[in-house]
Amino acid sequence: MTEKFTLEDLFIKIIPGGTLIGILYLSYGRTLSINLIKGLDFFYTFLFFIFSFLTGEVLQTIAHELEWVIFAFFKFYKPSEIFLYKDNPVLKNEYVRQRLLTYLGMSEDKRNNFDKGYKELPLLWWKRKKQDKAQSYFWKLYVKVSEENEIKTFNRNYLLTRAISLVLIVSAVIFHIENNNILMVGAFLLFVLFLWRSRGMARTLVFKTIMLNLKGES
Repeated sequence: MTEKFTLEDLFIKIIPGGTLIGILYLSYGRTLSINLIKGLDFFYTFLFFIFSFLTGEVLQTIAHELEWVIFAFFKFYKPSEIFLYKDNPVLKNEYVRQRLLTYLGMSEDKRNNFDKGYKELPLLWWKRKKQDKAQSYFWKLYVKVSEENEIKTFNRNYLLTRAISLVLIVSAVIFHIENNNILMVGAFLLFVLFLWRSRGMARTLVFKTIMLNLKGES
C-alpha cells in the first residue's frame, strides 16, 4: 500500500494538484489574507499535501473525460483500438503485426476484418460503422503484463503527462485573465509539448504491451 501511494499517487495526483495550487496562489494569493502561525510548518505541509491530492483527483477525473484531445493524434481513436490495422501509427512493422495476429489465435475471418489500412478508418464519428476494434484484444494482452514494472512506469507517466497538460492549459487561461501574456504563451507552448508527450506515452504503452507479450511467446 505504501509503495502504491508513494509512486502512483505522488506522481499522478499530488504533483499535478500541487502545481495547480501553486499557480493559483502565485496569481491570486496577494488578494487573500492568510496569516501563518509559526511552529505549524508540519501542519501546513500536511494540509498542502491533502489539498494537492484532492485537487489531483479532480484533475485526473477531468483529464480522463478530455482524453479525446490526445486521441485526436490517432484520428480520435484510442491507440488500443487501432493497433491491429495495417500501417497504424502504433504498430508499423507488418511482420510484427502478423506475429501478433497469430499470437492472438484469430480465425481467418477475424484477421480479414483488420486487413484494411489505418488510413481507411473514417475520421468523423457519424461515418463510423460498427467495425471491429482492437480494444478487447488489447485488454487480453494488457492483463498478462500489467504487473510488469515497465508497463507500470509507462502507465504512470502517461497519467502524469495527461494531468500536467490540463494544468498547463488552465494556467494559460489564468495568465490570460491576469494579462500576463509572456507566462500565458509559455504555459500554452508547454501545454502543446506535454500534449504531444502524452500522445507518445499512450502509443508506447500499447506498443510495450504488445512486445512484452510477444517476448513471452518466444
